[in-house]
Amino acid sequence: MPWSPERKRVLLTVEQKFQIVSRIEADLNFNSKLGGSKEFQASSGCLEKFKNRLGIHQLSTVGEKLSSDIEAGNSFIAELQDLIVKEKLTADQIYNCDETETGLYWRALPTKILTAEAVALGRKKMKDRVTILGCANASGSHRIKLTLVEKSKKSRCFKNIKKTALPVHYMHQESAWMNSSLFSE
Repeated sequence: MPWSPERKRVLLTVEQKFQIVSRIEADLNFNSKLGGSKEFQASSGCLEKFKNRLGIHQLSTVGEKLSSDIEAGNSFIAELQDLIVKEKLTADQIYNCDETETGLYWRALPTKILTAEAVALGRKKMKDRVTILGCANASGSHRIKLTLVEKSKKSRCFKNIKKTALPVHYMHQESAWMNSSLFSE
C-alpha cells in the first residue's frame, strides 16, 4: 500500500507502516545515488518525522558499549617497530595471528530491529559459537591453515569424518574460546 498525503488518515497495520518506511528509505537512497530529479525534495529529516509520526523506531536488542585503549595500542605499535628494527626482521619472519573478535555466533539473530514499540523486547543471546583463528606472515607467502575451536570434542556433524581430513585444524574447548594451551598445540 503506497503512502500518499491523501491516505494520511487511513489506519495502517504495523506491517504496512514498515513497508512504507522501507520504500521511502529506498527512494531517498536510490534518487541521490542516481543524481535523480530535483523535484523529489524528501530529506532525512522528512523521513525521521514520518517515522516519529507513525511511532517506528530502530532499536538495539543486545550488546554492550566498549571502548578501545588507544594509548596502549599506540605504545605497542612503537615497541613492535623498535623490535623489528633491533632484530632486523623481514616481512617473511613477522606473523600476524588473530581470532575472530568475539567468535562466530553462527545462530545469532540481528541486533537491531524496526518496531512500533518504544522499547525493544528482551531476549536471551544465543551462545552457540565457534572461534576461528587465522595466521599468516606479513609478506603473505606463508598462510597457516585456519583453526576452528568448538565446544564439542567431536560434533555430530563430523560423526563419520576424521579430524585430519578437515580443511581446518579442529580443536575443542569447553567455551569454544582460544586459550594458551590450545594455541601452544
